[in-house]
Amino acid sequence: MTTNINKKRLVIRLALVALLVLLCFVLYYIGKEHEVLLDNKNVTIEGREYQEIPYMNVVVDGDEDKALEFYAGDRDVVKLKGPSHTLKISVINEDTEEVTKTVEYKLSLGSISSTMYSLPAIVESAPNAELPLPNANAVEESSDGDAQQETIPSTEAPVLSD
Repeated sequence: MTTNINKKRLVIRLALVALLVLLCFVLYYIGKEHEVLLDNKNVTIEGREYQEIPYMNVVVDGDEDKALEFYAGDRDVVKLKGPSHTLKISVINEDTEEVTKTVEYKLSLGSISSTMYSLPAIVESAPNAELPLPNANAVEESSDGDAQQETIPSTEAPVLSD
């Protein structure tokens, strides 16, 4: 009889430990902080060119008080907590301060710690707006000091022929 009770206690304790571990993973996933780089530069993604936008506002998760302003050539980092967010991008005419286009984009970050997105690609409804993170060789300086356009390789597998 006592061995039966001890087995039940052991099973209950193991189940509680498993639930505690599962709860820890869920809390980690929900509370993870992500660094998202938002880029407003000329870029080529999968063979299509996207031109930088002269002026725009970006609102993350509907918080209008913390709206970000982007001019042509800007790149900024946003720290976000949680697995999913919404970007609201408003393209604005600089002269008239009139909103010419508004786009909403859903970010699903999962468990990655940092990523980069092209704002011109998002505005043009590109199927893939995610860019590789910058490194020392990502942008080469030309002889006159202007940054050249970044080219992003296609993520599709090459087609081999016989």
